[in-house]
Order: sequence, then C-alpha cells, then structure tokens
Amino acid sequence: MEKVKKIRSKNPVINSGYYQGLQQEIHIRTGITKPVIYKAIRENDTSSPKKMEAIRMALEIIAQRSEGVYTLEEPISLYHSSDSNLLYTYWDYLKWQFEERVELIKGKIFKMAPAPSSGHQTVSLNLTLEIATMFKRQPCRVFSAPFDVRLSIPNAPKDTTVVQPDLCIICDETKIDSKGCNGSPDLIVEILSASNQSHDLNRKFEIYESSGVSEYWIVDPSMRIVFVYTLQNSKFVGLRPFGEGMVVESPLFPQLQIAVENIFYRA
Repeated sequence: MEKVKKIRSKNPVINSGYYQGLQQEIHIRTGITKPVIYKAIRENDTSSPKKMEAIRMALEIIAQRSEGVYTLEEPISLYHSSDSNLLYTYWDYLKWQFEERVELIKGKIFKMAPAPSSGHQTVSLNLTLEIATMFKRQPCRVFSAPFDVRLSIPNAPKDTTVVQPDLCIICDETKIDSKGCNGSPDLIVEILSASNQSHDLNRKFEIYESSGVSEYWIVDPSMRIVFVYTLQNSKFVGLRPFGEGMVVESPLFPQLQIAVENIFYRA
C-alpha cells in the first residue's frame, strides 16, 4: 500500500502537528478531493469553503491525535491491535478489512461473537418481522445487523465508538446517513450469544446507558427471557423479566407488544 506523501504546510499549527496520511484522512472524513486538500494545507489557502473545511479538519485530526487518539496509516491485524495502548477512530474502522466482525468502543477494538448460531438467527428474524410490521408506515425506522451505529460517549474522544446492534429503532431521520446511524437510537435490541454474553450485559450496557439510548432489550435465547431497561435520570432501570406466556411491552413505544413465544418460535 503506497503511503501518502508528506504535505509541508504554511500553517504553523498544522506543520508542527504534521503526520503522514493527513491528506488521506481528510479525504475520507470530508469527501474533499486530494488536490484541493493538498493546496489548502500546503499553501494555507482559504479561498474557498472546501479549502477552509480541509484546514479545519486538519486541525481537528491533529487535536484528536494530541489527545492520544491515533489514526492508522495502514491496515492492521486484529491481533496487532489488541496489545496496543493507542486509541482508534471511526475513520480507521472504515479502512479495516478484518475477517472477524469487530466493534469499536471508546477507541478500543472488540471482537464480536463468531457467525451467529441458527437459534440466534431465528430469534433475530422473528423479532425483525414483529417489530418491522408494527412500525410499517410509521416515522420511526427499524434496522438489523450489520448496521453501524456511531455513539457519542461522555468523556471519550469523538468518533471512537461504533457498534452493530442486532436490532435498533431510530425515530430521528437526521441521525441516519449512508453509513448507518450517527447518534443514539431510540431502542436497541441485543440477542445474547453464549461466547460473548459479557460484552452485551456489561460493556455495551454501560455505553448504551451513557450515550442516551432510551430503551435497551436484552434477549436471552438459552433462558427464553427478555429483559427490558428504560433510561431514567441517565440510568437504565429494569422492568420485570418477560418469560414465556407473557407479552413484552415497550414503555417507549406502547404499540410495541410481542408475545414471548413468538420471539423464540422454533429457536
């Protein structure tokens, strides 16, 4: 992979914080063409809005890196990243080509569970059909994995958390873009896998809570139980568990009611 050549800038802040790959990073983040970026940075040229945006983004990237957030020059392996103290960003995430599915949480890489089991897939499909039917022709939209959700976490560097919930409901259209969701969904559903339960029960529970997800469902196929948590005063509060013979009810969406046996049918 050919490395991007260095750009010597007349802007002293950019020049002092100068890194290889800056031009490529700005291009990925903004879509501005490299010749425009090159001229803006090299000459400190602010003669057009795009050139001004290129310089602004250069300064933002350098500020992130000075805070310890690292942006990759080249692809890395998942195993190389695991023993690193560096933090990675969403812009790194877009470049990675791991064989494994990964999520990025507060700048750290976490391997997701292997390919979902048939039981996991069955539960996911059952839920998707039930929820999608209830929200048909409604303003809120339903998405299932793989679907990138970029979350803002308090006290964490910007653009350092990207997750792939099993299902999510998003009512604010402005959060949806060509790459996924930029912001907290209204409701997230995670289906537990035997090999990765602590990730959903602990790590993702905490980031969904701190990022302001209004409602979080944890679906346990082994116990055939659904746990529902609602955000109250910035903390998740759990309802009673929903088991077979019961109907899962969403406090956030009163129309969302699903019989538990329909969730685990044939799983």
